[in-house]
Amino acid sequence: MGNAYHVLTFDVPEGMDALPGQFAMVRGAEWGDAPLLPRPMSYLTGGTRPSILIKVFGEGTIRMARAVPGEPFEILGPLGNTWPGATPGKRPLLVAGGVGVAPLLYLARELHGQGQKPIAVYGGRSHRDLPLNEELADVSELYITTEDGSRGAAGRVTLALPELLADDVEVFTCGPDRMMAAVAELCAQRDIRCVASLETPMACGYGVCLGCPVKRTGGGYLYACTDGPCIDARSIDWGEGNHAPRRIERGER
Repeated sequence: MGNAYHVLTFDVPEGMDALPGQFAMVRGAEWGDAPLLPRPMSYLTGGTRPSILIKVFGEGTIRMARAVPGEPFEILGPLGNTWPGATPGKRPLLVAGGVGVAPLLYLARELHGQGQKPIAVYGGRSHRDLPLNEELADVSELYITTEDGSRGAAGRVTLALPELLADDVEVFTCGPDRMMAAVAELCAQRDIRCVASLETPMACGYGVCLGCPVKRTGGGYLYACTDGPCIDARSIDWGEGNHAPRRIERGER
């Protein structure tokens, strides 16, 4: 997948009962004091060989990308809730941006194993920003968009959605905030169910630090780690500045 994206697979003999949509707090056991905090990462797979997808961005993901076989890691998980079950009679439409593909690919694989073939729309800045697109194509009816037109349709994922949104679909999305906000708005206009997987900075992952507040529609806050990460998009206030202090995509921490 090039130098920017990496899949890390861990040996966990006792297994991890992680389901699609859940996440883990991950940190190298030999990192010392820096970086101090673990990184929240969506599960790509669970079981005895759980895996995550990362994008090299900062010190933590650089060290993850340079990890050698046998290097010990501390993994706290599974955390958070899962993608909700599909509604009978509805076809899942998965909308992914960048590393947001990880929990959606996990979901697509589970649906495929149940005999369903979801629709998937996957977008990136260029063809280099579509990690695991071939794996997603194996288990879905895949549409690809790139902002520079180097792969698939030219433009953002939302340009491909209007013709795919119909009364018999429901949407599951994960990616940058602006993308998910646009997806949620399109779904709201057509009264289509949309579930978003939130990605915010967090320190603990289980509700103690209260560092992952997300503005709730009508006032108050949701917390991405305990109320989410998978939340009905209608419950989220997608206004500017909702995720403070700065948007960091899961896999880029």
